[in-house]
Amino acid sequence: MLMLIGVVGGFATMAGITNARADYKEGYLAYKAGNYKSALQQWQDVANSDPRAAYALGLIYYRGKVGRTDYDSAAKWFGVAARANHPNALYYMGLLYLNGWGVSYDQFKATDFFKRSLDANGDNADAAFLLAEQYMHGRGAMQNYVDAARYYLKAAQMGMPAGQYMIGAMYERGWGVNPDLSEAYYWLRLSALKPINTPPGTELEADPGKAIALLEQKLRPEEIRRVEDRLGTSIH
Repeated sequence: MLMLIGVVGGFATMAGITNARADYKEGYLAYKAGNYKSALQQWQDVANSDPRAAYALGLIYYRGKVGRTDYDSAAKWFGVAARANHPNALYYMGLLYLNGWGVSYDQFKATDFFKRSLDANGDNADAAFLLAEQYMHGRGAMQNYVDAARYYLKAAQMGMPAGQYMIGAMYERGWGVNPDLSEAYYWLRLSALKPINTPPGTELEADPGKAIALLEQKLRPEEIRRVEDRLGTSIH
């Protein structure tokens, strides 16, 4: 889950920091109370000097909190925060370029922003998953199953069902990794525990139940038991 409060970069005078924090906090409290217009005003006053406020403005416009969704304004403010290396702003800029929302459709820029986002925040499962998709399908990057599997696994290890499903499929097929049906079965079983959702503007055709049933026909009973032992109580 991407959080509203992000990482601040850049430099400011001590007085400037104090004022920016006060205004940012007021905007945050207004946002939490559902007073989005007040939050908008508070953050606009400091957005050019406080990347948190710029990112928050981007979210307001991206989510349509003060009217219809405004991707142009979202891109403007996410861009301001991204220039200060705000991790979540970098991610959203990648998402905008991936879908052509408020910016020109550019898969190479999308890939670059996802990489920068993941470098700044290694816990962003959505960024890892989308990077895997870029390498898997050769969008904005040369097709590379090894890199795709690496990023799917990273998303999977962070608990993202879509990443778990895809790394399971990679292990089953031996794409980018050595084929391993037991490992495939483990990740597919995990992916079936929660709904499989993907980032906005993307989709994944996934049927973990069917994939699991097919694998069970190929695995020995003792292999299935070992996976169940590995899964432990998470499957109950």
